[in-house]
Amino acid sequence: MITEQDVYFHPPTSDHYTWAETNYFGFYSSEARVHVGAYVQAKPNLGVVMSSVSIFDGVSNTPHEVRYFDGSVHLPMPTGNLDDYELANGLAIRCTKPVMDYDIRFEGKVGVGFDVSYTGLMPPYDIHDPSMDPLAGVQQDGDTVSAHAYAGHWDQSGRVRGTLDLFGRRIAIDCVASMDHSWGLRDERSLNNFCWMNANFDDDTSIHCIWLVDPKRLDVYPALAHGYLREGDQVYGLREGDGRLIRNRYLHQFFDLRVVDVRGTEHRFTGTPMTANPWVPWPQMYLSHSFVRWDRAGTTGWGEVQDLCKEHFNDQSAA
Repeated sequence: MITEQDVYFHPPTSDHYTWAETNYFGFYSSEARVHVGAYVQAKPNLGVVMSSVSIFDGVSNTPHEVRYFDGSVHLPMPTGNLDDYELANGLAIRCTKPVMDYDIRFEGKVGVGFDVSYTGLMPPYDIHDPSMDPLAGVQQDGDTVSAHAYAGHWDQSGRVRGTLDLFGRRIAIDCVASMDHSWGLRDERSLNNFCWMNANFDDDTSIHCIWLVDPKRLDVYPALAHGYLREGDQVYGLREGDGRLIRNRYLHQFFDLRVVDVRGTEHRFTGTPMTANPWVPWPQMYLSHSFVRWDRAGTTGWGEVQDLCKEHFNDQSAA
C-alpha cells in the first residue's frame, strides 16, 4: 500500500551503487502531435542524479533526430527530498499534495521549457499490493523488473495542464497522462524486455499496462506483468492480457491489444503512432518510444509507449 510518506526518498535496502529512486512524468498535445517526458533517476549511494528531458515529434530511426533531448548523467543530488527539488539541468518538481499532485517546471537553455501541473485522478496503483493488483507477487518468466528495479513501484493517471515553449512556439497542454515512481536495484544490464504504456480515452477512462517483451517475438506482447483500468474515479486491476504489433525494425507502427480486468470484462483497443523515435534515457538503455492515437470501439484515446529490448534487438538487427 502506498502512503503519503512514499513521496519521499526511501531508505536504501542495499548499499550497492545501483540502488535507485525514480520519477517519471509524461504529457502531450494531441493537436500539436508532440509528447514530453521528464525523467529523474537518483542514486543516493553515489550522491548523483541522472535526468532525461525529451520532446518527441515525427518519426526517426536515430536518437539525435528527436525534437529535443537533454540527458544529464552526473548531476549533484539536490538538497531536500523528492517532494521538492530542482536539478542543475533546469528541471524542478514540487509535490503540492502527497503522492497526488505536482508542479513540474523546466527551463532549458535553447528556447525550450515548460510549466505544467499534474493532478492525480486516482490513488497510486501499487503493483505489489494484491488488494489492487491481481498479478502482484505472480512470478512470470521473463519479468526483469518487478522484483528489482520495481521492488517498490506505483503508476498513476493524472491530468496535466500548463504550457510548453518549443523554439519560439507556445503550446497549450491539457491532457490525461501517466506518472510513475520506483525504487530498487537498477542495473542497466538486467533491466530489459518490457513495455510501459498508457491509453487515455475521451470517455474518462485510462488503461495502463506493463507488458512483457519476448526478444525472439517482437511482433507480440506475450503477457501482461501489471496494469489497471481507470473508469472515472474507479480503478480495476488487470488480470491478463496480450497483444500483437507491427514494427519497422524496432519502431512501432500499429498495436492490437487485449486486457481483462478483475471483473472479467475484456477490453480491446488498437493504436497508431503519431510519433515513433528511439529514446536513450541513459547509457545501455535503448527504447522505442511512441506517442499513440488509440481507438477502443470508436472512442479515441491518446498515450505513450516505452518499449525496452536493448541489446537483444541489436543482436537481431546485426544478424
